Amino acid sequence: MRFPRLLLTSLFCIALWGQDAALKDTFVQAKALWATQGDREGATARFDSVVAALAPKALGLDPEWSQVLCESYNWLAVLDDRNAQTRARAQVRLQAILDLNPDFELDRTLTSQRLSTLFDRMKGEKYAQVKLSWTPEGGRLTVDGRPSPLSPRKYLPFGPHKLVYTRPGHAAAEALVELAPKDVKPVEFKLTRVASTITLFVQPGDAEVLLDGQSLGYAIGKAGPEAAPYAIPLGLRPEDLSAPFVIPELSPGKHRLELRAPCLRTKVLELGPDLSTPAADHTLEPIRMEASKGSLSVSSAWPGGELFLSGQSRGPLPVLNLPVCSGAYDLQVRFPEGGYTQRINVEDGQSLRLEVKPKPRLAFLGLEGGDFTGRARFLSQLETLRDRLQALAFIPAHPDELPKDALARLKASREAELVLMARPLPDSVIHRIELVVANLDGEEERLAVKPLEQDPLGALAARLNALVAIQQPGAGLTLLDLPGESGPWVLAAGEPAQKAGIQIGKPLLQAQGKALASARAFQAAVASAKGSLPVAQEAGTLNLPLGMEGLEIPLGSPDLCYPALLAQLRLLYAHANASANTGAGGDEAGLIRLNMALALMQFRKFDKAIELLRDAHLSSTRGVSQGTLDYHTGRCFLHLGPAYHSEAAQAFRQALKYPQSTLLGPDGPLVAPLAKQALEDLR
Repeated sequence: MRFPRLLLTSLFCIALWGQDAALKDTFVQAKALWATQGDREGATARFDSVVAALAPKALGLDPEWSQVLCESYNWLAVLDDRNAQTRARAQVRLQAILDLNPDFELDRTLTSQRLSTLFDRMKGEKYAQVKLSWTPEGGRLTVDGRPSPLSPRKYLPFGPHKLVYTRPGHAAAEALVELAPKDVKPVEFKLTRVASTITLFVQPGDAEVLLDGQSLGYAIGKAGPEAAPYAIPLGLRPEDLSAPFVIPELSPGKHRLELRAPCLRTKVLELGPDLSTPAADHTLEPIRMEASKGSLSVSSAWPGGELFLSGQSRGPLPVLNLPVCSGAYDLQVRFPEGGYTQRINVEDGQSLRLEVKPKPRLAFLGLEGGDFTGRARFLSQLETLRDRLQALAFIPAHPDELPKDALARLKASREAELVLMARPLPDSVIHRIELVVANLDGEEERLAVKPLEQDPLGALAARLNALVAIQQPGAGLTLLDLPGESGPWVLAAGEPAQKAGIQIGKPLLQAQGKALASARAFQAAVASAKGSLPVAQEAGTLNLPLGMEGLEIPLGSPDLCYPALLAQLRLLYAHANASANTGAGGDEAGLIRLNMALALMQFRKFDKAIELLRDAHLSSTRGVSQGTLDYHTGRCFLHLGPAYHSEAAQAFRQALKYPQSTLLGPDGPLVAPLAKQALEDLR
């Protein structure tokens, strides 16, 4: 806590002086108006303004400003005493001095004998004198546990007091005194040295000081004239250095001194045993720290991204060769849809380049409920979830925000596509946690886990990371493995394959010069090829053109998290739809809409699925294609009940127009027989 307290004190002093070159000028003017011009009213007005500014902050003033306030009271007492109408106020001014600093000495050349006598009498009614001496000098005095300025004479209230004198490298000394009226008690402190001390100055300041790996605090502030002998030989001014930082007790032996600061290279010094034995005070040559920076470039093929580093905006993407201080950062890119998060570490001199794309954002709302066995362990597990997710950008919970308030905030701001809620199940003995993953439209899945399991979040992380492909490389062929044939049999072929020379009703013998044993082996060859695939049939070798073929997401799989899958599809659709508006990506957008509809069917949201299917279009007529869209449209109308049977029948009749359309993938069941059976069932 030393650093924050010192920092606040420094900021207060800076603010006080910043408002007051003016206040100090007012104080000087007030003295001049009375001392040289005899203007009592003008002087009083100015002293009153100084008191009005300083008195409310009296307990937090540094010694210099406390002295200004006491002197102002002294002058006001003298001025009030010169007028019969204000004379009674003079005693109030003197009491204010005693309340602020009983050790303050009146200016006896300014103050009348009557006021001086009154002040001494008032002091003697509450305070007794302690005469102090100390060896060695340069230490710190506390009275009753509070820091007190070092002065040879101190006035303390009647009663018992504990005085402690300390100095780095010495054993503390204390004295107990009991004060009564008119007492004058001497107190002598003689300290015994017990260890060496190290005093250091750092340029620039605000560096953390560590000794043998243990943090001792921060070298802050600015040095005064005492640093001149050390700064000037290095071409520096004293104020270029930090205030002196003292390591108070250096144990015998070697030590490792380390200084760390943002944007600066860590400085390490090895301290030899001669600095600790014999015990003495040592001042090191000022330690100068060098800048430590790297650069960061972040780009994306997705539009609208804005880069944030540890919460601070660094502008829209692309961001190229951004100079950043070396160190660790939480990198975030916010897109209009989705986001990207990653913890990065920029090394000194490193040029780090990232190509990013948005992921659905999962916001953790917090853990509901009171205390239960394993709560602390489970919270620590949740804190590590962000590092386990590859398919989602994890947003941690806001501190001290209730889950219901977090959910309301996210629904209003749309800062995330998914939310994660965790709540203890209301069992007689709480031993399970319910994890709820939901999107902002209400589609959700629940998973019960035990907080004391070895990895209670393992199943959730695996499901959230599971992505399903909606396209695969394909050659436009329908194959069948037949016993006794020399390769998979070609049942059907698309127009590009037929133009390339593929013969329907003949086996495929080779792919990429290797014999084919099955349809699966052919699909593996397709997956490893690019652009085209050399194949052989009885008529010879040909180059088979390759393209992408549509797939349907599986429904009812225990390995998938469907709210997360739906969020991923919606994000893909936003990008594909933008591409379609520029003349590309139309089929891709239609395929994504089909799969979004399937995910909604998983949640029995058949009306919403119909909206997606009716607005989707696929130019292909083979495999997962236009007939597939029409068939699923009919299924959704069936689930809506008898009132929609005519719409279902119309959709199934439309599906019959595409005899090569399939379900699941290019090798899945044909749509036409299924649509025909559905129509018969509706009669």
